[in-house]
Amino acid sequence: MITGFNTDVKHGGRLFHVQTEDKGESNPKIESLIYVGGQILDSIRFDYSEKIVDGFDETLITQLMEDQHRRVIRDIKVGKYDEGDDASLDELLSKKTLDEVVLAYLNHSSAKDEMILVLEDEGQEFRSGSKIHLKLSAMARNGGDPVSRVKVMVKILSTQQEPTLVTEGYTDGAGIFETAFSIPELSAGTFTLNIEGEHGEYESADIKYVIRTS
Repeated sequence: MITGFNTDVKHGGRLFHVQTEDKGESNPKIESLIYVGGQILDSIRFDYSEKIVDGFDETLITQLMEDQHRRVIRDIKVGKYDEGDDASLDELLSKKTLDEVVLAYLNHSSAKDEMILVLEDEGQEFRSGSKIHLKLSAMARNGGDPVSRVKVMVKILSTQQEPTLVTEGYTDGAGIFETAFSIPELSAGTFTLNIEGEHGEYESADIKYVIRTS
């Protein structure tokens, strides 16, 4: 499985989260989901079936994923998803190159230290109707020190309904959070398992995984 991309983008007083992943050789699509406030704002899909006629090329697919992820970040930064903004997107895009927009974002410094959440099993899959054992670590991005007392919330997000809280708790003294829960049977649609971490001394962090419904 090709590792996807997850990026938080601050723009216009809002925090956007962009998640891009490959659906796999059996479903040759690259999907980017844009989240705001725990809800899916938009989804962008690209069918690359014509590009793997001669065989699946992981390097090519990774590059396509990265290109799409960067384009979505640029669209956010130039105002495509601004509320009540009637400015022409084409006009805004012409003023900045993709590299300029992404570089400006990457150079942004935060007032708080950054925190990351890491699953013990990075290849873990989440399926509709399944029982899940979840174990993760919360750590400081700089130095990798464990972060205790992080409030962890596990939610199901979708395009059809409000976010549903599945379980929550706190990391222990070693920065570990462990829990077990069941994902309910889900109907057709796009569903995501969102794992959020909050701590007063760190920027909030989250990781998202698509829930398979078939």
